[in-house]
Amino acid sequence: MGARQPDVLIIDKSFLDEYHGQFEQTVKLHPGLKFVPVIYLGTRDDKGIRSLVQFNSCEIVKDEDTLLDAVSELLMPSVRIRFWGVRGSTPCANFENIEYGGNTSCLEIATPGMDELLIFDSGTGIRNLGNHLERLDEISCKGHIFITHPHWDHIQGFPFFKPFYSSKNKFTIHLPEQYRGGAQEILSGHLTKTFFPVTLDMLDATIEYVTQKEERVDYGHYSIEYFVANHSTKTAIYKIRIGGRVIVYASDNELPLETTPIRFVEKFQEFVKDADVLIHDAQYTLQQYKEREGWGHSAWERVIEVVKPTGVKNLYLTHHDPDTNDAELGRRDRRLQQYVGAPFDNISLTREGAEIRIPVKKPESVIKKNKAKVS
Repeated sequence: MGARQPDVLIIDKSFLDEYHGQFEQTVKLHPGLKFVPVIYLGTRDDKGIRSLVQFNSCEIVKDEDTLLDAVSELLMPSVRIRFWGVRGSTPCANFENIEYGGNTSCLEIATPGMDELLIFDSGTGIRNLGNHLERLDEISCKGHIFITHPHWDHIQGFPFFKPFYSSKNKFTIHLPEQYRGGAQEILSGHLTKTFFPVTLDMLDATIEYVTQKEERVDYGHYSIEYFVANHSTKTAIYKIRIGGRVIVYASDNELPLETTPIRFVEKFQEFVKDADVLIHDAQYTLQQYKEREGWGHSAWERVIEVVKPTGVKNLYLTHHDPDTNDAELGRRDRRLQQYVGAPFDNISLTREGAEIRIPVKKPESVIKKNKAKVS
């Protein structure tokens, strides 16, 4: 791999016929490659195509015109959302969980022109992200990590993030205030010699700790605000405005079956209204939820019911239960397709290694200015 990850991989039949074994091994050794969309010049019957199943986006084309159209669409300036971990509660490195992924919550968002990392949660998925950054051989990196809450499955990967161990790097860690303190106090409490051999003062990177407030804060390329989730500790539902788009990340949030005196569901609906993307906790089925009410997680059927009238365009369901295997998640994913176009543009379960690309939306002022030039 070079020093920069490709935006698109174009692979033809003759290459895979000869090198599909070596290519498959390369992808296994570089998990970041799974995010790269593949355009394959060939047919579904080619013997080497099996090595492409590791990629979450693969388009098969047969001629140059189709190829050019596909490349143009993929290279459009976009907000990119990458799922490094989508499992809830505890990581599960089991054969039956490989397809959707066994690492716990970690999300990365980027847009053209950004020179820093934007990461949400530091579950075990952040370890692969750190390894990926190291393989890119960047001289240094900087960024912000917004942690929704300090439950184990959202911070398990924190001390395994390799960029923390280089003095060239700089990060700001954000966390809502908790009962026993702010961001630094909470993380230092988890990382003590009693529980883990690495403590915060052993990290070499320059790290600032911010106890995040609920009001909207501008960070240059994006802004962040949050709404307090219905969960067992103070948990952020982050709203990110970036590239002219609105993304809401609600990894752990319980949507009760009935309205409550504090009208939580109604306030949640107002917060997510008209979002371009909503990534929401859907750990349970409705049947499971009735046995686990009050545990702080939602049933996927209830999420759809609540979100339907809000104008959310794309809905992605996450925080999969560790005891729900790929076969069951696949059946659930297929059931979700009935809601495509009515009312969602896209709806699916999240998969570790998947990337969502949403074209950057130009500000209204820029559009009007361009129209004036044409006229």
